[in-house]
Formats: sequence, structure tokens, C-alpha cells
Amino acid sequence: MRFRLGEAQQNLYYAPAVFYLTIPQNSSNWSIYDLGAFAQTLMLAATDMGLGSMVAYEFVKYPDEIRQILPIPEKEAIAVGIAVGYEAEDHINNFRSERLSLDNVLQIFD
Repeated sequence: MRFRLGEAQQNLYYAPAVFYLTIPQNSSNWSIYDLGAFAQTLMLAATDMGLGSMVAYEFVKYPDEIRQILPIPEKEAIAVGIAVGYEAEDHINNFRSERLSLDNVLQIFD
């Protein structure tokens, strides 16, 4: 099967499972930082268990539809979706997007 980005997005990247992380609607910016740190730790734990993972906007793009399937209260913002599963070479794992050079996104000051 040849990888097609649009088709993969429409099918949530063929992920067998998605973790949805939520945060109370009125949370502080520090809570958002904590959620990001938790998301990273969750992905590292998945890697340690031999699973691939990825974060994508596509997983949280339609929160109303997610709430129709999952019992997530309205007072919780659906902040992050993380796909997990065993990597398949014929899907997203072969996709390479263009990247800016490191000099364009990082500045180190002495």
C-alpha cells in the first residue's frame, strides 16, 4: 500500500489506538505545560514498550464528534491526541516533510 497523506489523515493515520488528553477549560498556562510534559512521558513509555506514537492535530480537529463517541465532559478541553501502535512501513513512518534548517528555528546566546 502506497502512503497518501490525505487518506491517512482521514483515517487517523491508521492508528489502532489514540490517547486523548484533556484539561479543564479554565486551566492556567502552567497546567498546559504540565500536560505537554505528561504527553511526552506517555510517548516515551510507549516507545519503551515497543510501540510507536505520534501527536497530530487531526486527532483533536473535531472535538464535538469525539464527544459523541467518548464520554468527555464539556468542561474539559480535548487538548492532545496521541496515536499509539506498532509501526508499519507502508503508512506514516515513511513520510518525510520539508524542515526548516536548525538555524531558522534555534538561536543560542552566550
